[in-house]
Amino acid sequence: MTQHKIYLIPGIFGFASLGGIGYFRRVRESLADVFARRGHEVEIIDVKALPTASVRHRARRVLRTIAETGGLDEGVHVHLVAHSLGALDARLVACPNSLLDMEDIREKLSANLKTVVSVSGPHYGTPLANFFTTMYGKNLLYVVTLLIIVGLWRRPITLLGGFMSVVGKVNDLLGLDETLVRQITNELLRDFNPAAQAEVRQFLRSILEDQGAIIQATPEGMDIFNATTPDNPNVRYVSYATAAPPPVEVIKRIRIKHLLTPLNKVLYGLLWTLTARPHAGYPYHPAIRSDELITRRPLPFTITDTTSDGVVPTLSQIWGEFRGVVRADHLDVIGHYLRGPFDEENGADWFGSGAKFDRDDFQWLWEDVADVLITSAD
Repeated sequence: MTQHKIYLIPGIFGFASLGGIGYFRRVRESLADVFARRGHEVEIIDVKALPTASVRHRARRVLRTIAETGGLDEGVHVHLVAHSLGALDARLVACPNSLLDMEDIREKLSANLKTVVSVSGPHYGTPLANFFTTMYGKNLLYVVTLLIIVGLWRRPITLLGGFMSVVGKVNDLLGLDETLVRQITNELLRDFNPAAQAEVRQFLRSILEDQGAIIQATPEGMDIFNATTPDNPNVRYVSYATAAPPPVEVIKRIRIKHLLTPLNKVLYGLLWTLTARPHAGYPYHPAIRSDELITRRPLPFTITDTTSDGVVPTLSQIWGEFRGVVRADHLDVIGHYLRGPFDEENGADWFGSGAKFDRDDFQWLWEDVADVLITSAD
């Protein structure tokens, strides 16, 4: 029986597992279930990506992981399934002429690599990356990542008191200095055990030390990336885009410094606003027609160049064979949505986007991804 190996590549907030939190929540189980029902043997491997390091460095990590886990063995079908920034890693790995100084691995992989699937990938860049490259943006990226890690570990609303005891008003999020960042870190990690706390702190330090991927994920950076990273004609490229509603009420509350707004909604409103700034000189994928919007649920809003999932513009996420738009925010699609009463089983809906993504949507998406992978190898 032919074996399939699926490599899950995380994005900009990327980690395989950190402080007891899995990046791809229930994705492995969903994919494995479909493969088992179809009678296919599959192994699913999490790639431990460098969070914000250069895409070239991250792509090398992907190649090493493939080599170390039997992905180069004869007859194996390799599939790269990437979320967010991980889509760029996958494209660079698949590109036939990219210079990664690992040509022996690349040559062996060329016979096995079948599919590159991207979910919420910034193929034409995101304006949010432009802000993250600024002095204030660098600290905000650190804090946003910290909030997401801690928020996925416990209910986001419970963070509001501790967080706002350090950050006096919402506008302080845009003017964080190093002292405030340290205070926020200490406050939010106080419930972690020493081992998990050390692991998270090391991960966060790596974000401050190397932000190469952030620069590359700007619309300007992706203009160069796309011009120099052609697709591999022997690989099937498939993309899924995500779109969440504009946070109209949240934006109003942020403007009047309404401190009773749940923190996850504040965060979504802030990131969505920073993302909704298209650059006229670096356009995204052309607008899609209504008959191309292959979605499980109708979208209650029109897709424009300001539409996003809170992190990446929707039209920037289209690459290769487009499978449609999912009504979801950036973290919903990798399993971080609230399924029911909050507990360890049900997870957390970190972005208060109002997309109303649910278990049926999640299953629909990942069953379709599994179908793509299986048919790519036929």
